[in-house]
Amino acid sequence: MGGKASKVLAETTLVKCNTHGDGSKFPVICATPTDEPIEGLNGDKENCYKLGGKDVVSFKVITQLGIKLKHTRILDSEGKNRAYIISKSGLARGETIILKKLPNYEGQEPVDPEMLHKNGIDRDLKLYNFAKIESKKTGLSTCVAKYSIVVGKESGEDGKDEYKLLYVAEKLSSMGFHCIVRTPGGDAVATADQTGATCDTNVNVAEGVDLAAVLLTAKKTYHGDATTAGALAGAGVV
Repeated sequence: MGGKASKVLAETTLVKCNTHGDGSKFPVICATPTDEPIEGLNGDKENCYKLGGKDVVSFKVITQLGIKLKHTRILDSEGKNRAYIISKSGLARGETIILKKLPNYEGQEPVDPEMLHKNGIDRDLKLYNFAKIESKKTGLSTCVAKYSIVVGKESGEDGKDEYKLLYVAEKLSSMGFHCIVRTPGGDAVATADQTGATCDTNVNVAEGVDLAAVLLTAKKTYHGDATTAGALAGAGVV
């Protein structure tokens, strides 16, 4: 099912990621950067990623009265909500914003409460832009997604949040799902592929990465809409 793409993944060597340091230079979504390489992280069609049978991180689609709301929440290994995801997508492009309760820099303004309300989030909750992912289809079965984090404010009184690119994910050409996540400098820091008929996803990551960020960025190369359950783990099953 993978052919050449499977071979490329098998030959990819992951390199320790020094992007985050102790996590303070470029903060991570959940907890701290990975303190060692991880092999065999398993993602199911509900977007829950486990290692050795234990939850590590989950992307939970929020429902109300059986109806999917327009956002997803990122849960850590203890099931605590660490961030909110709002996505929009078209036929060839998608954009995702990750929101957190604390600002990334002094003086950062919270996002519009009406935008939160339209996406099923309490308008009284104060949330700030943390990061964004921009995805673009590059072929019939290929796609690139770029993860950038808020680092400050653009110059000028009305300056918007300024972003810095941290990860680039590429979905390889294949009938299934095969993806490599790299730093902007080209170092491979994660690989992901669909494991046969189970529709589960096998993920390997390097030491030092923002695990939730690389998982979500890889996911965006398959489907631009984070609210679609199983978009990564259920590649081919929508």
